[in-house]
Amino acid sequence: MKLMKIFVLAAAAGLAAVPARAALTAAGVAALDGSGNSRTTFTNTETIALRQIVSNSVASDSMIQFIFTVYNPSGGAVLRHEGNSARATLGNSNSQLSGVAIARFYSVPGVYKFRAEARLGVDTVIQEASFQISSPNINLIYPPNGARGLTDKPLTFRWVASGASTYKVTVGEGPGLYPLKHQGNSASGMYSYPENLDETEKLSMDPSLYYWKVEGLDAAGTKIAESNAYSFSLKSESASQSKNVAVTSLELIGGGTDLTQEMQFMVVVQNTGGQSVTNVALKMTLGGLPSPESPKDITMLMAGAKENRSFKAFMPPGQEEGLAVACVDVFDDNIPDNCKTKLISRGAGQGAVEGTKETRKLSYQEMWEEIIRRLGPDAARALDGYTFDSIECTNCTEGELNAVMLALINGEASLSGAAIADPVQGTAAALAASAEGSAALPDEEKELDLELAPAEKGKDQEWSGFTTAVKSATPFFYTVKGKRAWQKVWETLSSEEAPKVDFGEKTIVGIIAGADNKADSVRIIARRQLGEVTVFDYYMTEATGPTPAVPYVFKTYDLVEGKAEFNRIDVGGK
Repeated sequence: MKLMKIFVLAAAAGLAAVPARAALTAAGVAALDGSGNSRTTFTNTETIALRQIVSNSVASDSMIQFIFTVYNPSGGAVLRHEGNSARATLGNSNSQLSGVAIARFYSVPGVYKFRAEARLGVDTVIQEASFQISSPNINLIYPPNGARGLTDKPLTFRWVASGASTYKVTVGEGPGLYPLKHQGNSASGMYSYPENLDETEKLSMDPSLYYWKVEGLDAAGTKIAESNAYSFSLKSESASQSKNVAVTSLELIGGGTDLTQEMQFMVVVQNTGGQSVTNVALKMTLGGLPSPESPKDITMLMAGAKENRSFKAFMPPGQEEGLAVACVDVFDDNIPDNCKTKLISRGAGQGAVEGTKETRKLSYQEMWEEIIRRLGPDAARALDGYTFDSIECTNCTEGELNAVMLALINGEASLSGAAIADPVQGTAAALAASAEGSAALPDEEKELDLELAPAEKGKDQEWSGFTTAVKSATPFFYTVKGKRAWQKVWETLSSEEAPKVDFGEKTIVGIIAGADNKADSVRIIARRQLGEVTVFDYYMTEATGPTPAVPYVFKTYDLVEGKAEFNRIDVGGK
């Protein structure tokens, strides 16, 4: 009996001397937001929590040790945390590192990797989870802060942003945007203020100032970015100092029965604004060909006064009909009435009915939709997911482009050609149609030459701010076409490394305001071609107080060949 007892004890002792090996297995790993929800996308303004869960099949008094490491998109370790532990009880154990500011380890946008390591004795469990970090930012472009006396119809808000799925535009009556006036959503960097709203949401002259801002939202509708609030005001349509020159009539007064012969037109121009204007150029084309007498100069036009000018014109050979276009070359408060159009066809004769059906100003969004509608379903599918960056009309003013687009909508013209340019791929799909309807442009341009640049690919860059390094009473203008020149210019603006630009495809265009401009912002808003000269239209907003520093703006454009000129378009600009 004693021998049996000793045997049992020895067996028991032998069993205790070789403990069973613990079985540690993976049970989950995740990156969590501040609400505890697992996510795969974050912004650099948020906090993040890192969690690992493991399962232990054999309980012991030992501790499970956790090591968390975060790697950047290049594979470098940017965060490492040790010290968290949990007792090796039977079942699941977890460790979580909470409230980590992403800005603590964020360096560049991209996919980051979370590597979680759990150790128990000789067992090690490694789990990984990836998440993307973006750097959302929103820069308001138009209306600029402090813009006064706007007459845009519709008023289109524009901004440059990244890192958000959608954007919410808010307009209010105070710096805090309260009382709230209107809110709207947009998937791109622009939003046109609706015109068919209730009276409570319509913009008016009372109060004198409005404020607007843009918020960036992620796919779940959570706010991830927010702009500053910018102020603006509207201008009364009856303001006594308004500037408006309108082409009120375009009539065929001679010829028309034989399209091969000379035709006579009478154009009436009226100053419907509240101030006198001088040296107004009046241009006239028929079927895309300028009149031999175009342009004609109107030396002085008092407020309320009218002037008549006659033009001789010829229909281009082989055309059965053509669009007559008369435009004043002036920048005023109501661009849409700067032009008048009239469809001329065989047998029109004197007193023919005018072809223009409406004279409203079209937004760029309406122009874009009208072009896409006429290009057809194949082009629409090819452009799916793109937003337009600009619409450029070669050798024509904004008023002439508006007139041509109205003629297109009214059926008096058809799309004769369009190029959809992709600056990244370096390709363009030429979508051609016949030049029916003669949507006329000046300087013998018979095609509606529209460049639709997708904003999602190869989007132009822009840098703006203030500098005290350049001291001049007048503004400086730049067209930078090489890396060394760009570095030299950038050194006067910043101590940081110059932004990288592919000068094989891009030219940097820039303006530094002069001290005498007393400006608080400068913006380049359009590029157009005038013969062999590339013209950049820009404007400045006047500061309300002292300006110890002057504003600047630099922006990339597709290669600029030949001479470049700068044209200030705000009232009083030089």
